[in-house]
Amino acid sequence: MSGLLFVLLLLGAVAGAEAVYYFVRYLGERPAEELRRRLRSVGNSTADVQLLRHRRLGSSVWMNDLLSGINTAQRLERLLEQTDSRMSVPSLIFRMTALALLGAAVPVLLHRPLVAIVFAPLMGASPLLWALRARAVRTQKISEQLPDALDMMARAVTAGHALPAAFKLIAQECAQPVAVEFAKVYEQQNLGLSLETAVHNMTERVPGCLDLKLLAVSIKIQSETGGNLVEVLEKIADTIRERFKFYSKLRVLTAEGRLSGIILGSLPIAVAGFLSLTNPSYLKVLGEGLGRTILMGGVGLWVMGALWLRQLSKVTY
Repeated sequence: MSGLLFVLLLLGAVAGAEAVYYFVRYLGERPAEELRRRLRSVGNSTADVQLLRHRRLGSSVWMNDLLSGINTAQRLERLLEQTDSRMSVPSLIFRMTALALLGAAVPVLLHRPLVAIVFAPLMGASPLLWALRARAVRTQKISEQLPDALDMMARAVTAGHALPAAFKLIAQECAQPVAVEFAKVYEQQNLGLSLETAVHNMTERVPGCLDLKLLAVSIKIQSETGGNLVEVLEKIADTIRERFKFYSKLRVLTAEGRLSGIILGSLPIAVAGFLSLTNPSYLKVLGEGLGRTILMGGVGLWVMGALWLRQLSKVTY
């Protein structure tokens, strides 16, 4: 009972500390938010784009000065920018630390210190894994929206619009997140950057999208050597669509192999869980002496088998 009370107090302390952090952050961001509101009231906004860059290293000057010289903090800031999240680097670090402490405290209170060695790093890394997953999902969504955006850009250029105006049209008419990225390109070139540099910055914000890099290279070559940009944009859009069709057919053809791998990979875990519920004493021998060595060897063989089944379901093309 005392252990459960300690866990509840720890959760309350974590929640209270986060509440205080966000309250202080809110007070620090009020002037910047008022300035954004005034800029929106006097200017024409394209989609939901912030003209003022939101510093994710921290909401205060001393926090920026403290973290600006740390390479890891700058990498985390770049990662959060690529996910288009309003979370700051201190907030991400705070959540990772709090979850790691929670993941270590619960097994220790349950008298399982060895479990804490594995569970605490996994809990602490979960916010970072979430950010990586959010970046991958956003990149995939941009790739799916890009063919329609390129077709709209080609039609705008055919109608006589300049290329920056075509970027603005996509920012106004397309859905997020592709509209946000094209709007940032338009705003950056409108504030003095060259269009090629602004497009290059977009490829850095979406690092996993090779289609945007192909678009940037095409715009760079067209600006230096000339050529039919409309035809290039249409060809890129058609290539992206055909690639998605090919990937869809490939997933259908490999569905049976992937499903077999999932079933075979989850079978040992399901059997172990069933035995632990029906006959708990049956698996106790694996927790001591030679049984522990056999268990570690079995886990290693299971990982090797899972990787092998994953490799068998891949198609070389």
